[in-house]
Amino acid sequence: MEHHCCPIDDRSRVGHALPTRQLAQLARALADETRLEILTLLVEQNQPICVCHLVERVPVGQPTVSHHLRLLRQAGLVTVERRGTWAYYQATPLARLLLERLSEAIHWPVMA
Repeated sequence: MEHHCCPIDDRSRVGHALPTRQLAQLARALADETRLEILTLLVEQNQPICVCHLVERVPVGQPTVSHHLRLLRQAGLVTVERRGTWAYYQATPLARLLLERLSEAIHWPVMA
């Protein structure tokens, strides 16, 4: 069936140039207010932060914080370092870049 409304250019690279699976994972990771709050804290601190300190700063319990951190790690937005029984998380350069660009896009100057 031929359509004449507005054809798509066959040279278009949409779907081929963008890593859509990775972008979708990043979008899901950023689509939660608590995860954004955790990620913003990690970006602002610019050093590894113990989970116990994150729990003190967000309005959810430790198991929920750990769940959010796992999703952020899977998306490549944080790294984890074990120090004995403690887990320390740090934002990745990708996380910093994404938050900076999002802040610029919505004119929200919260990033230092």
